[in-house]
Amino acid sequence: MNKVSVVIDSETISYWKYEIILTLHSKGFLDTLFISNKVQRKVKLSIKRILCSSLSLLTINEYFDDIKRVSLKTGAKPTGDLIWLSEGPIDFEYINNVYYFCDDIKNQKFESDLFLKENFKFKSMTYLAKKNKNKVVIVNGSWTEEAKFSDNKTVSNNLSSLKFLVDGRNNDGQFEIFKSEKSSLIAENNSRISKTLQKIYFLLFYYTSWSVYTYPMVIDVFNKNLLEDDRLEKIFDDRSWNFKADPFFLESENSILIERFNYLIGRGKLAKYSFDSENLININTNSRFHISYPCVFEYGKQTYVIPEAAQSNAIKIYKKNNDESLSLVNTVVDNFAGIDPTIVEHNGMWYIFSTDGSIGSNSFLHIFYAEDPLSNWSEHKLNPVKINTQNSRGGGAIFKEGASIIRPTQNCYPSYGTSLLFNKIVNLSPYEFKEILIGEVKTSTDSPYRGIHTFSRSKNSYIVDLKTNEFFPFARFVTLLRARLKSNEDGVFLENSLSKRVAVLFLFLIFVVLIYIFGWRALSLFV
Repeated sequence: MNKVSVVIDSETISYWKYEIILTLHSKGFLDTLFISNKVQRKVKLSIKRILCSSLSLLTINEYFDDIKRVSLKTGAKPTGDLIWLSEGPIDFEYINNVYYFCDDIKNQKFESDLFLKENFKFKSMTYLAKKNKNKVVIVNGSWTEEAKFSDNKTVSNNLSSLKFLVDGRNNDGQFEIFKSEKSSLIAENNSRISKTLQKIYFLLFYYTSWSVYTYPMVIDVFNKNLLEDDRLEKIFDDRSWNFKADPFFLESENSILIERFNYLIGRGKLAKYSFDSENLININTNSRFHISYPCVFEYGKQTYVIPEAAQSNAIKIYKKNNDESLSLVNTVVDNFAGIDPTIVEHNGMWYIFSTDGSIGSNSFLHIFYAEDPLSNWSEHKLNPVKINTQNSRGGGAIFKEGASIIRPTQNCYPSYGTSLLFNKIVNLSPYEFKEILIGEVKTSTDSPYRGIHTFSRSKNSYIVDLKTNEFFPFARFVTLLRARLKSNEDGVFLENSLSKRVAVLFLFLIFVVLIYIFGWRALSLFV
């Protein structure tokens, strides 16, 4: 994108529009502000502005003093390439490019339509289109995460991501538009009350568990695959509240590194399982944080691990020692809550892919690169390189299939663990990135397994972890014991300390004892 001008209705604009103008200005792309002087007053939208942070109004007459302002009310005509932030339709012929935000069928999006009850995608998916005369091409897009119970927050999350779509990256190529199957959209057709009640019911009475399985090497990464339940072989015989997940195969030791998680402790740890000896050994990390996703790689005849430790607000590389302990050897990035960091070497450079847990664990994909994994790392010039809940978050080791480099990713739409997608990396350098979706693997609709999370390849089989939803009358109390990532203006911190989880468990036990002694009359003590 070269120099562009922005069309707005007045100098009092929504905060998300200010963020786009600020991004263009800070990168030197902003030429002129064209002002239509058309003021639209809608009561419903005014109420939403109070509830939705990205729609709150900001007056910019004291900002961007070095940028020329032109009032279109005087009869002036816009010139050059435009980014259209006006709430009016683009209903005129124009010889240059006009960029505007739209839905997946290129219809222009307006603020007043953001709260349509029947269309979830309109709230969370936005594309950037380029119109030249009668030709319209979608060139970029974002697909942000849904806030569990708040439409206003969902809209804010989506609008705040739009500034990344106009930050000067190469927008000449067609952006891939994802089409969801009708079966995955059933929940969208339910009423808002029905959906909310379903979420509350699941929150109260179900918790998620994972297990690790082997599967024959019959998966075709270039096509859609449906796992056959009778061909899955479970590696560990675990209780559902004490699960294992995130398998990464270490070829030199014919082993897998995994996450071990116990709901009662509420903190993930790492372990190694040997296929030869069938022994499971804990890996000593000396970490007080939740650790998972042990992405393993070999370099210089040594074995290294990049675990997910988002609660530490950093991505770090550890050396794996002979005594099954980890020693810190390098910090990739600080002040970044890296989710599922995954490494690959390509054309003499090393790259780490990771989503940002502070703003979008499943959607905001970042890349970091270095000439040597043990030296200094730099941030990719296009970060975030992708904002998409379907194929941003890492889903296992990046591998080669013939001449193709394949990056497995977690499909988190409409829910976490929906399927695992295979993406072919087409271009990768410190200045460019492009990948295309080529395949998928998922569980069948009638399977007891409700999702897939991580994909790895051993010598003789594929290795996957699969999700089950476990019913328990006091499931919410169990999930409260799990460590969680929280963030505020000061950064990311660990909210659920071990002492807090023990306190919750203690109060729960007191509650059960009172119910046992006094029956349901004990509820009167709490109301």
